[in-house]
Amino acid sequence: MQQPVEAVMVGAGNRGILAYGTYALRVPWDLRFVAVAEPNDERRARFAQQHGIPPERQFRSWEELAEQPQLAPALINATMDRDHFPSTIAFLNIGYHVLLEKPMATTPEHCLALVTTAEQTGRMLQIAHVLRYAPFFRTIYDLVHHGRLGEIVSVDWRENLSFYHFAHSFIRGNWANTQRSSPMILTKCCHDLDLLVWILNRPCERLVSFGSLTHFTAEKAPPGAPLRCTDGCPVADECPYYAPRVYLVLAAGGALQHAVSPNPDPAAILHALRTGPYGRCVYHCDNTAVDHQVVLMEFAEKLAVSLTMQGASHVEGRTVRIDGTRATLLANESRRELLVADHLTGTVETIRLGPPIGGHSGGDYGLIRAFVQAVRGERSDVLTTARQSVESHLLAFAAEESRLSGTVIDLPTFRRKLEGNRVAV
Repeated sequence: MQQPVEAVMVGAGNRGILAYGTYALRVPWDLRFVAVAEPNDERRARFAQQHGIPPERQFRSWEELAEQPQLAPALINATMDRDHFPSTIAFLNIGYHVLLEKPMATTPEHCLALVTTAEQTGRMLQIAHVLRYAPFFRTIYDLVHHGRLGEIVSVDWRENLSFYHFAHSFIRGNWANTQRSSPMILTKCCHDLDLLVWILNRPCERLVSFGSLTHFTAEKAPPGAPLRCTDGCPVADECPYYAPRVYLVLAAGGALQHAVSPNPDPAAILHALRTGPYGRCVYHCDNTAVDHQVVLMEFAEKLAVSLTMQGASHVEGRTVRIDGTRATLLANESRRELLVADHLTGTVETIRLGPPIGGHSGGDYGLIRAFVQAVRGERSDVLTTARQSVESHLLAFAAEESRLSGTVIDLPTFRRKLEGNRVAV
């Protein structure tokens, strides 16, 4: 019987505990964590207890871990965005194979430097583009690549965030302020840009983008709204973003509630809302992330594609329309449903997928399995490389440059400029 791959967990937040940690607990013969680095004492202790990690292998920071000799062949890096580059450079040079959360870095130059370092050290660097492994998006990929739609004429891709997910992550949460994290189009939509590059299998040649923060500002706050929802808000009954309702009803039992407090007891949740970031009024935060953005792209062979990100949806999930010369595809992620309307016969084929296992529409487990197998030397299930993952990141950086400058970005020129600005590591 094969031995489990040993790994180090860096960042025991929601992703570390709920995705990667859960996989190791459910499939202990495949993956075993032997060390953890996490600055939050409670999260570090909980992860260590769940995985039987001794005190001498529990570290308060990635820097403290990087001072140690290599502790396992593999490492999962789920730190915050701005720690991705320095920590991954250090771990690759130590000798770890690294599974890195997206975005891989917060500048295009750092993204390219990560790939170069992985190639020079001979270590594997896999980026957590989990949706390539999700059955829903793999079905879209297969329909396009098997020619079911004919030649692709038009693509309309929408990333619809539920209103309370958007408020959680991009107003109150870790990705609200772009100075601390990254632009919205990178932190959220590098998944979507990666899927478009993968499915369309051709380079993007130019793009333009528009977007802004229009609603969640102090000027839009209801009269008398306090800094916290728990401080007696006069519009609590009519505000969809009222934190106690969001975390005790709408997000009860899920990852968003877990981010507020790992203790699901209502008293613990309310205490966290009174003292932590997730209880703040959405109109009185320090958020700078846009609440909507559109990217218009022209891929090779003059294929025009639109990507819309918006944080005011009634339901979570992407919606996709791809029109081809033979058929039209309408895909709804939240319903796990795909419709293929044939142009010749007029028939509509409905494809319904079963409930996924694990997060990200079932992509989490596929990603982790592929990484573990690749560490063993079997890469047949790996659907992307770090160098391929750079492409979607470059599109995101170009889109943000276009949004801020109001100009059309020529991608070949953008790439050449980056090649001339390589970062020495």
